[in-house]
Amino acid sequence: MNLLRITLLLVAVYSFLNRFLYTWLPTNYIFDPKVLNTICNSVIAKHNDLSTQESTKDFFVDLRNELANTYGEQYINKYVDEEWVFNNAGGAMGHMIILHASITEYLIIFGSAVGTEGHTGVHFADDYFTILVGEQTAALPYALKPEVYKPGMTHHLQKGYAKQYSMPSGSFALELAQGYIPAMLPFGFLDTFSSTLDIYTLYRTVYLTGRDMLKNLFINRKL
Repeated sequence: MNLLRITLLLVAVYSFLNRFLYTWLPTNYIFDPKVLNTICNSVIAKHNDLSTQESTKDFFVDLRNELANTYGEQYINKYVDEEWVFNNAGGAMGHMIILHASITEYLIIFGSAVGTEGHTGVHFADDYFTILVGEQTAALPYALKPEVYKPGMTHHLQKGYAKQYSMPSGSFALELAQGYIPAMLPFGFLDTFSSTLDIYTLYRTVYLTGRDMLKNLFINRKL
């Protein structure tokens, strides 16, 4: 009987949250995936040479500035070299810089200088992954051929779906997640305890994410 009650409670909670995901939650969103794709493509068109670290950094700074011009400086973090952090999740390792983090959205630049491959995770959110440089390949469990995403293309991973993905060396993307962001955080943290034991990176990730979530919640008044 207790198991049945717990099951019914979990089903009720999931139904409630799932309904809000498509009704109330979007009223709190700042970003539009289509607008982000347009911004990315306009910045990509300006940067033909990404052969050096400095030229790639200039590209990312330009992208950050265009995002701030569109959405407001208060919502887009400054580009700071020291705020890049490693990210280990789903067996994949890369690095990221957080441009925006709130309860309902995050916007990051994610990629890998050396290449990576792993599991996307299964999330209570939609994920939009716009390739900036390099490429991403992805596949559903039944796929016999990969999906291939090139610069300027957006890969939409729908809520509840999982894929295998890979990115060759030097590939980076602008990633937008919209949904219940706190529910995604364990996926990004658990590899610390199961494999890497990189407590410093965990601390930096928690600090940078928490700092931005609190700023957007209490200063910008945005979920």
